[in-house]
Amino acid sequence: MAEVSFDVGLGLDATHVLITGSSGAIGTVLVRAFLAAGAYVSAFDLVHPREPLEHERLQTHQADITDEASLESALESARERYGVITTCVLAAGVDLSYCQHSSLVDMPLKEWQRILNVNLTGTFLTCRAWLRGIKSHATSQSRNISAIIFGSEAGTFGVADCAAYAASKSAIQYGLVKSLARDAVNIHPRCRVNAVAPGPVATKQFSKECEDDPITLWREAQATVALKQAVPLEAVARACLFLASENFAGNMTGQIVPVDSGKSGALMWPEAPLP
Repeated sequence: MAEVSFDVGLGLDATHVLITGSSGAIGTVLVRAFLAAGAYVSAFDLVHPREPLEHERLQTHQADITDEASLESALESARERYGVITTCVLAAGVDLSYCQHSSLVDMPLKEWQRILNVNLTGTFLTCRAWLRGIKSHATSQSRNISAIIFGSEAGTFGVADCAAYAASKSAIQYGLVKSLARDAVNIHPRCRVNAVAPGPVATKQFSKECEDDPITLWREAQATVALKQAVPLEAVARACLFLASENFAGNMTGQIVPVDSGKSGALMWPEAPLP
């Protein structure tokens, strides 16, 4: 019987990957996933990881994605060590769990500005700095030139008690991704830009929220969710590996990949009103 030849490898070996928000619950798993795939990883975050990982292909940087000088300095340091950053995974942002939850009429302007500054402007600054590096340093032989931007189910379905978060994620995963996908190929013909939009992810924080309010799991990850479960951390990381891989996603750009266990809507009325 003849053997079938078909390359099913990710092809990420020796790729230099930038991961922002690398000390968070998702970011930590992303770092491990890309190291396991053979990549060199530059991990950026405002804070140092609680459980530092030592690896010969990993370097960590303390960087503020809303500070141009801090970001540019960290990117230059990363390039000096591992070369051009071909893959950029933008996981940094204000987490919904740590936003002020209230009606829009009660939201202070400063809170609105804080969320949009980190989630939207910070993503813009990171994309801009990364694309400048691609323009200056990438060659025709460079592979896996890809940005993976973190949106959210909130950008699709909205969040009643935190419109600022939903607005920031919608702007990222629709307006920014769709525009950059068209712009990036003018910088490098193999440059791709996509988004992942996770639903509730099975982090320790989400588990705590479910313990504090038992209806949370049903409302957020079961009632309108086909698989009736929160999203495993590893599932988000695998989606990012797929999008980063030119072997697998080389013809995908400008797309939003929902990693939400099949969520089909927001639950508007979780309990029947009293008569």
